[in-house]
Amino acid sequence: MPDILLVSDQEKRIKSLKRRIETWRVFLVALYPVLIWTEPWYPAPIIGTISTIFILYWYWDPPIITSISLFFMLASLIDYIVPRIAMSISHPQHWTAAKEKQFEIICESLVKTQDNICKQIAYLMDLKEKRPRMYFLSLFSFCTLLAWIGYTVNNRIICLTLVTLIALYPGVKHNGVSKKILSVFLNRITDGIRSYTEKNSVKSN
Repeated sequence: MPDILLVSDQEKRIKSLKRRIETWRVFLVALYPVLIWTEPWYPAPIIGTISTIFILYWYWDPPIITSISLFFMLASLIDYIVPRIAMSISHPQHWTAAKEKQFEIICESLVKTQDNICKQIAYLMDLKEKRPRMYFLSLFSFCTLLAWIGYTVNNRIICLTLVTLIALYPGVKHNGVSKKILSVFLNRITDGIRSYTEKNSVKSN
């Protein structure tokens, strides 16, 4: 019964999200294939676009307050213009059942991502309540490591790396890239162990 209620709640949130971002649906459906790498060359423009933006930012090097202001100005401009452009170039009769299905998949992915984030936060809150010492040591160690990395490595490179990894994550997850890399890594280890064992058996004979 709880699972049925959970699924029902998730479906309601997906429908609610679809209504809220309906004006973005044309843009999201067009962007979705790029994010999940339906073509093998799609990671290149993703990395190239992010790198270009960061290079321009480094070249200009605006103050922090100016950067924050420009970020929100750009976000507001995009939020105002993009949906209107998308709706003007795409008429309702061009919106097919396949596009609607893809839009629903996007909304479902966003809701699941939100659920995963909430689960991690709930886990941390539960850890803080039940095992405060473990919570403190984990948080303190993580913050110490983060502070050391921030002091050692150029912060702009860190930001570029983080943003790039976030942008590439949907494609990595959809194509199982991490599993493939892990599989290759494990195969190399297995081959190395097998080769080492065979050499030792030959020497002993």
